[in-house]
Amino acid sequence: MYHSIHIVSLRLLAVLVIAVGFASSNFAGEVEQSESQAGAHHAWKERSVLVVQEGLGRVIAFSTANPQRRKVIAVGEKPHEIELIPDGRTAFVSNFGLLEVNHQIGTPGTTISVLDVRRGTECTRFALPSGYTAPHGLKLRPPRYRELFTNAEVGTEGMVVFDAASGAVLRTFTLPHGVHNFIFDAEGTALFAFTTTGAVLRIDPDQGAIMASAAVAAPRGLAWTWDRRHLIVGGRNELVFLNPRDLAVESRIGNLGVGQIFYPSATPDGRWILAPAVLDGVVLVIDAATGRIAHRIETGSPLMMAPEGRRAWVSNVLVPPELLPPNAAPRSGGVVLLDLKTFRTVAIPDIIDANGIGVSPIRLQKD
Repeated sequence: MYHSIHIVSLRLLAVLVIAVGFASSNFAGEVEQSESQAGAHHAWKERSVLVVQEGLGRVIAFSTANPQRRKVIAVGEKPHEIELIPDGRTAFVSNFGLLEVNHQIGTPGTTISVLDVRRGTECTRFALPSGYTAPHGLKLRPPRYRELFTNAEVGTEGMVVFDAASGAVLRTFTLPHGVHNFIFDAEGTALFAFTTTGAVLRIDPDQGAIMASAAVAAPRGLAWTWDRRHLIVGGRNELVFLNPRDLAVESRIGNLGVGQIFYPSATPDGRWILAPAVLDGVVLVIDAATGRIAHRIETGSPLMMAPEGRRAWVSNVLVPPELLPPNAAPRSGGVVLLDLKTFRTVAIPDIIDANGIGVSPIRLQKD
């Protein structure tokens, strides 16, 4: 996945400083107000958000009702992705070991952390086979969710498939050079990966055979449309829509006025496509029916979203100084709550350097 970033302007930095100074009860009230505004037809209940802090080597788990109620979970070096089982009780974290795929800073990792969400603890770690290092993408295979897949990027570039319950390695298969992340179809009969060399691939998850491929300039994230009829690819200043059967390009939404788009996401109601542009500091809210930009939401350095009903949790990465314009304000990353009805945002205090993010229906156990 990319790497890390922070809040996009001095004005937003000031807002964050003020937010950090608020009492936790005031902040909790703001979040509860956002929940209320998200719609009377959605039955909100307390959940837990888990966000990976890459440079700090840990996961923060916090309550959606009061983000100041949280647990800190130490994991491996420079973790990137997080994946939860459907009931939300267990989460898996890829200990990539490298800051970012293009820089190769760090030591390639060799493990997957397994977390008990309710307790907020690391239970164990799954070890990759010898020669497979830098696990990045991480997905459970539907519909049974008994197999955990991760792509190793350094050494033997390949897919490692674990038994999700025991951590036993079930099989491995070789991947083309540069595979960085992937998703499954709903049936688990195909996985779709993108590479840092400009390709999107349809892969047989049992044998690793490449069933289809497409050339896409600068792919940096995959998602499904809400009806799962098309694959969305985040590209440079565009979204590309592929037919999942043969990966033929069926449409594009281009000239979006941004640079690289990373991990896009369709809202559950199908109305919006959320497109995070890290270096531009904005999430584009795109009308899925017309392809027009309805909103440009400044969040800092958005990498990915975790939609939850009529709101979304946005992770913002820490941007290396060398990627910023001269004299630009630092961007340390963080988490922002985006209301998908009002399009107001609330910054979550005291979290920086965010990467992977997920939402669990499980409430954190009180200490």
